[in-house]
Amino acid sequence: MQSSEAPLVIFDLDGTLVDTAPDLAAALNHCLGADGHEADALEVVRPHAGHGARAMLAAAYQRRGKVLTEPDMLDALDRFLGHYEAHIADASRPYPHVVAAMDDLAAAGFALAVCTNKREGLARLLLDTLGLSPRFAAICGADTVPNRKPHPGHIEETITRAGGSSAKAVMVGDSAADIDAADAAGVPSVLVDFGYAPDDEARRKASREVSDYRDLTPGLVQTLLAARPAS
Repeated sequence: MQSSEAPLVIFDLDGTLVDTAPDLAAALNHCLGADGHEADALEVVRPHAGHGARAMLAAAYQRRGKVLTEPDMLDALDRFLGHYEAHIADASRPYPHVVAAMDDLAAAGFALAVCTNKREGLARLLLDTLGLSPRFAAICGADTVPNRKPHPGHIEETITRAGGSSAKAVMVGDSAADIDAADAAGVPSVLVDFGYAPDDEARRKASREVSDYRDLTPGLVQTLLAARPAS
C-alpha cells in the first residue's frame, strides 16, 4: 500500500535557506573585540559560518595563533551566543527566490521542514523573526536529536516530526554534512552551490545541484522522488 503522507522537502538553514553569515560574523567579531583582537572580514568568516559557533571561534583564534582552552571556549561561546541571539536577524535574509520556491512547492502539495545543526531555539527565533516559521511542518535543530547531521538520524527524526515518509522526502543543503546525511538516510538531495560549504565531495554525492532557487521546482523534486530506488 502506498503512503498517504504529503511529499516533503527538507531545508538546511544556515547557508541554504537563509544567509546568516553577516550576523554570525558580527557575533564572532564581538568576541574577538572583547579579547582585544581586530575583526575578521565577512568573507573570511563566511566559509565557516555553517559549522557552528564553536568551530567558528576555534578557527578565528587559530588564525591568530591561539588555541582556546575549554574554559575559555565556554566563556567565548556564552559571549558569542548572547550577542547572536540579541542580533539574530539584523542582516540575515532568505536567499533570493527561496520564498517563491517554497510557495510553489506548497501550492503543489509538498510539505516543508527544516533540519539544521543550529540549536533549535535559535533556529526557531531566526525563522520567527523572518516570518518564515509557519511554513514548516517541523523545525529540527542540533539539540533536538541525539546525533546531528551528517548522522542520518537527524533527517529521519525531522521526517517523523513533519509527519512524512523517507520514501517521499528530499533534502536541500549546502554542505557535505547535509548531503552525507541524506545519502545515509536513503533520501535524494539537492545541493545549493551558493551556500557556505559546497565542496567537491558534496557536489559528487548530491542527486542534483542548483545555482538558483528558481530551479528548485515541484517538477525537479518529483523527478528526484521518481528516480529513487524502490525500498
